[in-house]
Amino acid sequence: MAYNMDGQKIDPITEKPIVEASVTAVQDDPNTLEGDTIRPSRDLKSAIYAIVGGVALPCIPIIVVSAVLLYFIFKHRIVPREGWPELYVPRDKVGYNSINNITQAIKDVRYEGGRPAYYVAYNPSTITTIASWTGRVIPYLSSSIMALVAFFAARHIVLKSKRGHPTELPTPEQLTLLINLLGGNGFSPLKDTVLYRWGRKERLVAPLPAAFTALFVITLLGVFIPIIDTWFGIAVHPATITQLYNTSTSAYHSFGRSLDRGTSDSPICPDGPRTAGDNDQNWFWPCNLYIGTLHLENIFLVGGEAASKVQLDQPTNDMISNYTGTLPSSPHKHNETFFFYSDQRSSAALDYKAQTMGMATQCDLATTRCHADYSNHTDLSSFRCSAGFAGDLTQCLPNVWSTDESSGSCGMGIGFATDAELSQAAAMVNLTDGYNYSTGSLPALLQQNPMYFGAWAMGYPGDDEKNNLYNNMDPEIFPGGRANAVWMLNCTSTIYDVTYTYSNGKLHSFDATPASPEWGAFFSAPFAWSPIVLGMKQASLALENAAYLASYTATDAQDMANIWANQFSRSALELSVGVFSPLVNDIEQVRNSTVQVARIPLIPLYLLLSFKFLYVIVVVILAIGAYCFTHPAETEIVKAQLSVKGLAAAHFDQPDLMRQDVVKQVQSRLEQAKGDGNGVAGPSSSPEGSSSTASTPPPPPPPPPQQQLGRAATAPVGGGEREEHKPKIGLMPTRAGTWQFVLMASGAWQSVKPIVQSFVLSDARAGELGTAGDVYAAWK
Repeated sequence: MAYNMDGQKIDPITEKPIVEASVTAVQDDPNTLEGDTIRPSRDLKSAIYAIVGGVALPCIPIIVVSAVLLYFIFKHRIVPREGWPELYVPRDKVGYNSINNITQAIKDVRYEGGRPAYYVAYNPSTITTIASWTGRVIPYLSSSIMALVAFFAARHIVLKSKRGHPTELPTPEQLTLLINLLGGNGFSPLKDTVLYRWGRKERLVAPLPAAFTALFVITLLGVFIPIIDTWFGIAVHPATITQLYNTSTSAYHSFGRSLDRGTSDSPICPDGPRTAGDNDQNWFWPCNLYIGTLHLENIFLVGGEAASKVQLDQPTNDMISNYTGTLPSSPHKHNETFFFYSDQRSSAALDYKAQTMGMATQCDLATTRCHADYSNHTDLSSFRCSAGFAGDLTQCLPNVWSTDESSGSCGMGIGFATDAELSQAAAMVNLTDGYNYSTGSLPALLQQNPMYFGAWAMGYPGDDEKNNLYNNMDPEIFPGGRANAVWMLNCTSTIYDVTYTYSNGKLHSFDATPASPEWGAFFSAPFAWSPIVLGMKQASLALENAAYLASYTATDAQDMANIWANQFSRSALELSVGVFSPLVNDIEQVRNSTVQVARIPLIPLYLLLSFKFLYVIVVVILAIGAYCFTHPAETEIVKAQLSVKGLAAAHFDQPDLMRQDVVKQVQSRLEQAKGDGNGVAGPSSSPEGSSSTASTPPPPPPPPPQQQLGRAATAPVGGGEREEHKPKIGLMPTRAGTWQFVLMASGAWQSVKPIVQSFVLSDARAGELGTAGDVYAAWK
């Protein structure tokens, strides 16, 4: 005796010869029955349309919008030029070492999108509007992409149904979840799937995990892209940048300075700092001094008008600028102040590099070293720095000649020496006329660079209780506690050939090298001859103005010496500016600091494009995989049913085509076969589910204890239904050449299959099983 899984007795039917033959001939391998079935129709054109539509709908808008965005960016992009390396102004680079700076960096990234950026000569609102188009439509494109995933899901169900693997097919609940996931409706299907898995503690069979992952990734991309798009819209804003433009060398400006050579008809400084020899003197004569007739009263400054305009701050192109710092060519010089010729026409709209002349002066206090002892209150005005450099503080020049050749009295005196220790004052030379007769004596002009000289003054500052120097009563200014100010300086001045750059409206770089020695005689001449030559009074006034300014603005004695030194350098350049002419700039570039652009930060831009590119790549890979690996011509029919609309269209017109109906047909045919063998009429069944009345078989005996133990041992804990007995959703091909979802009662089917397979197959081929037989005959 044999029993089925429901405990019913099954009579032996070995008297049927066909049973014995068929049981040994029929194989469980589905490939054995391949020739006996009809394949579902293969509509490759529809599948290709579905795949192409699944790619085109999400990808084309993203690609087109991204291409338009990049077109506008790179077509109208402005690349800020760095210009000439000598004129390059480095941008400020802020470090993010401290917490405050890190916070600032976060704010920069949040509101500015970071420091790297493109600059586009276009309306920033248009740029952000173009970029936002994809962010608006991407959330609605997930269903199109999940339609591609549906090909893989359909292929999986087809294969598992063909191969008879019911445990790897979804339950009705899981099929519902799968359909919702493939619908691509955002987070709701994801939430439902997670709650189902967590609440049921039930394994999700394929293709549910893959569909969940695909929708999760696509949904995240659909969220991230609008977020980054919003960040991009915040970070893109109007900006003003600086753009540099090269100019033709023929259009260069002349902001440098060099000696004016004049013309052949009117030479000024044809031989450099030394003038032409038309004054009939056999010693150095600077070209910044002009002699009408060979007499002391007829010597004047060349270009005195230009000098007076600079001194009195009148409109002119000539200007004296200064630089304080270290020279690149002389790193040992620290914090010296250099004065040099420049040009009033310099502006922030033009960067340039120019050559010019400059000077730097340093003075030390020498009052206590050179002035006489005041202990006996005698000889209050004499000074003696050395045997060769001595005189009277009331005189304008050192007293190194006979008393009848006195230089006269003045408030500020000066004398040039041969060395820094003031060991020897410059000698006197004769000015001779055309007959070689002396018309007067002048201090010799020492051709040396640096220039060394001593300077002294009396009465600067005056008695003023508000004056700092007066209140301090520094012995270098008020020696011996006397009430009248008396001071003396030991100075060194160096003339330089200067190269400087002017960029972004200010001095950018400065370098200087000492000029040739004859420049010392050139710049010292107006001061050396001012006490004797009436035409040099501008120099005398300049010295006194320097003393006045230094004594009334200084805070202490050394500060006074420094201020006076700076004023001497300035005055020396001002007095000789008339013999200098503009010199063409070495290089220059035009600077436009008012260029209005849209600032497009690179971080959000390329992050946005990267996510869009990833979005497109995922879709393209899905499409390629769907075409190459899912047999789309076959799975298109199944894929179309993996939706609510597809299921309704496939099953509402044939509601009886479910798997349990097929099982009923098989069981009815089995009962009929058993009745024929025993003389008992078994119940007959039709595709419509009708059955005839039959005698009720005796109740089956209880199953043996071994069987009870086996079922109990394999039953799941908690009395739940075993996995292999849960209803599963599979696919069956129909005679019409289509696939249709059916509910597979796996346990019942597996119990009758070994016995009735040959009967069912034989009768089905003969067309005796009706609709259910047709379905079974088409089954692979």
